[in-house]
Amino acid sequence: MRKLIALVVISATLYGGYWFVGRSQIQSKLTEALIEINAGDYDLTYDTLSTKGFPSRFDTTITNLEFSDPLSATSWTAPIFQLFALSYRPNEVIAVFPHEQTLTVAGEVFTLLTNDMRASGKVRASAALAFQTATIEMDYPRIRTEEGAELAMASILAAMRLTPETVQTYDLFLEARSIELPEDVRRLIDPQNLQPPIIQSLRFDSDIDLTAPIELNGNTASPIELSAVSIKEFALAWGEVSVSAIGDVTPDEMGLLNGSFSISARNWQQILDLAVATGAIPEEQRLLIVGMASNIDETPHVPDTLTTTLSITDGQMMLGPIPLGVAPLLR
Repeated sequence: MRKLIALVVISATLYGGYWFVGRSQIQSKLTEALIEINAGDYDLTYDTLSTKGFPSRFDTTITNLEFSDPLSATSWTAPIFQLFALSYRPNEVIAVFPHEQTLTVAGEVFTLLTNDMRASGKVRASAALAFQTATIEMDYPRIRTEEGAELAMASILAAMRLTPETVQTYDLFLEARSIELPEDVRRLIDPQNLQPPIIQSLRFDSDIDLTAPIELNGNTASPIELSAVSIKEFALAWGEVSVSAIGDVTPDEMGLLNGSFSISARNWQQILDLAVATGAIPEEQRLLIVGMASNIDETPHVPDTLTTTLSITDGQMMLGPIPLGVAPLLR
């Protein structure tokens, strides 16, 4: 029994020592990183940085954190920012944001309000610290201007992960639910209130191939670039209108795209009604647009649904037989 008690005491002492060493390392490394950021092109200030959670967690709290880019007049301010990690799994981190944050973009001030906002990330426990997963979730986010205009959503989820059994392919996912646009934006795109005030959902699911894996402690000399993009799902639902797309594109050495997307729009003539109501398309061109849509529709047997292919060859876009111009570069 005495030997067992001694073993327990020794083990607890060693584990406690590990925690205090780990806390010291976390605080010093974080402090060094924040000082390094502030010494560069950006400004970063905070009041306090402390780590607690003995014996099984590293809970780090930073107060009155402010990050800014003077050149672009962009900044982010949070009264409190927290990082949580289990002491026996320090390569997995959870970040918790305050209910109210301040964003400044090009000199314009916005307030970000949420019921709950948190992010998580995981890297491989290796010298290179290869990226594994990252997620950010917001419950009832609202972005409010100084004038009181507000963009609100019921929830938003964004995630990225290393695709299983790959080295440099990553899954990207974004979903926003119950999107309520600011009133001035809504009047701009729907001046006659043809659509309901709430956009039901927006989903985006894709795979990207990179020229090298993402590593926090990597030694890649050249910048990482996109080598292929596959959109598994793009879906927007607004009232009785829905738009979806799937497809793949690959950039060449100059960044010119090659590939295609299949695009489908249900109740697409309601989209045409919006375009006419906003003045984007003159009323007298409505019949011409309807005729052109009928000619490029690949599913004429499906009522009220328009399906067509957006093809891209050497950076030039075509919607069916209709040229649309130059696609954006991806490098």
